[in-house]
Amino acid sequence: MNKIKKILCIAFVVLFFGSCAFFAVGMLIPGASDAAEGAGDVPLIISDGKINSDFGDELESWFSKKFAYRGKVVDLFSSLREKVFKTGNEQVIVGKDGFLFFAETLDAYTGENPMTDEEIAAAAESLAALQKYAEERGAAFVFAPAPDKATVYPDKMPSRYKRADESDLDRLFDALDGRGVTYIDLRQTLADAREDALIYHKRDTHWNGLGAVAAWKQIAGMIGVTVPDFGESVIVHDFEGDLDALLYPGHTAYDDDTTYDFSGKYVFTSAYSNPMQMSVSTRGGGEKKLLVFRDSFANALIEPVASSTAEAKFERANPYRIDLLDGYEADAVVLIIAERNLCDLIGCDARTAE
Repeated sequence: MNKIKKILCIAFVVLFFGSCAFFAVGMLIPGASDAAEGAGDVPLIISDGKINSDFGDELESWFSKKFAYRGKVVDLFSSLREKVFKTGNEQVIVGKDGFLFFAETLDAYTGENPMTDEEIAAAAESLAALQKYAEERGAAFVFAPAPDKATVYPDKMPSRYKRADESDLDRLFDALDGRGVTYIDLRQTLADAREDALIYHKRDTHWNGLGAVAAWKQIAGMIGVTVPDFGESVIVHDFEGDLDALLYPGHTAYDDDTTYDFSGKYVFTSAYSNPMQMSVSTRGGGEKKLLVFRDSFANALIEPVASSTAEAKFERANPYRIDLLDGYEADAVVLIIAERNLCDLIGCDARTAE
């Protein structure tokens, strides 16, 4: 028995140091070292003319982010965790039926770390002030928060998480009712839409093209915009899921996106490279002008909104530049923000991130 234990111990030591040597030497192979964000330069033993007492810790941290084939190893480990153990990492929650969820939305789902009553009141007052400014300049105002994926697909969340009976969104809507602020609760519309098709990406935080159009139709109805017939939906296999990228950094995974063909229905009137730009302007065949304050959830809304309006201006800057109305005579102002980012309405950045 002792002999077997000795052999196993020797085998483990050889495997451990052999692996370390392989990944270390592999760093010399061009293209093999795929550094993680924040890897930085190799730490120095001598720093500022004296021995670096933190060299060991710094080297360990640097090597963990720089070793050869890091992306492939992380991908392999993540695949094992997702497929076998149904777990993700600190940023990604593995749900049911292939669904992934953003870990930062968990508090909103479970009710942990809720906004305080004072924060809810401040957010409601902020929205009331935006609406007052817009209405004084002849523009309608509507607040349209985009529900988190877990809110629309709670049945796909892991059973170990219990959904809160009341959310910050519920509390904010109650506060807005008392101040006369116009808002749209998209939750029921999206719950109905998901009965017919997948409306959020399985491997991404956001709604897909179908979900975006379902939300836009409800918003458009509120502000009096006529939505044209977008035709039949189309499936394209070119969508890069943000949660897939967080879970599998070693390769780019493409997913289906069900959307519509908007070609020829609008043009960009500002320089455009990607939907995450801080400012985007469009011109389409509709009748009204819109000013849209947004976060990343409105990326998929740019095309359907642009195709339904005469002009639209999409702004990602926060604080919101409501004073843009003084030079851009919009018929309506729409504020779209992800449910998980409600606290951004009052600037408490420490709670959430887009």
